[in-house]
Amino acid sequence: MNTRRIGCDGPPSAARAGFTLLELMAVIVILGILIAVLVPHLGRAGEEAKARATSAFLMQIDTALSEYNNQFGDYPPSTFLETWGAAPNNSNLGAETLVLCLWSPEWNGTSLSEDRLVNTDNDETKKPIARFGKPSLFELKDEWGNPIAYFHHRDYGRQDVYVTKDPVTGEMRDSTVKAQTNPLTKNYFNPNTYQLISAGEDGEFGTEDDIGNWKPPESK
Repeated sequence: MNTRRIGCDGPPSAARAGFTLLELMAVIVILGILIAVLVPHLGRAGEEAKARATSAFLMQIDTALSEYNNQFGDYPPSTFLETWGAAPNNSNLGAETLVLCLWSPEWNGTSLSEDRLVNTDNDETKKPIARFGKPSLFELKDEWGNPIAYFHHRDYGRQDVYVTKDPVTGEMRDSTVKAQTNPLTKNYFNPNTYQLISAGEDGEFGTEDDIGNWKPPESK
């Protein structure tokens, strides 16, 4: 009779089950490296998508303002009108007057969604001015939830204060903004119309990630 010796490790054909501790540690290290490499890229992709969506929304506002100009012969002001009374504060001023005009009782032409409205400085008038059931002074928001600054060309020399959210702490803070100029010519972008400006990812106006309703100059 032929006999086969079986060693302590079992039959030679038996597959080894499970992982050793060293192998498990190696897998964990590899997974950690992959996460460290991929997560920042995924985060950047998300922020870039928000920037593109904000640019697209500025184009939607452009369309609404073009229709408004066709109706009234001018673009909405970026200064509180006397017929509205005194503004409760000077924060988010241009953005608030823009909304008051686009949702004015005298004009029902805007197709912009009310889901885009925000009130970061929580202010309101004594009585409703726009076609809302409350006197809140709303602004149109970008993809980061911050108000989009608005300047009529008559107010390009003005510096405004906007209330935006710090992306790190989540706290509300004041950010100053003014109409932007072409670094090559020093002339204002959109000199005869208006400017729309998003503070971008960092929530602070006047930095490199700002998004405007004009074509940025080509880099030399």
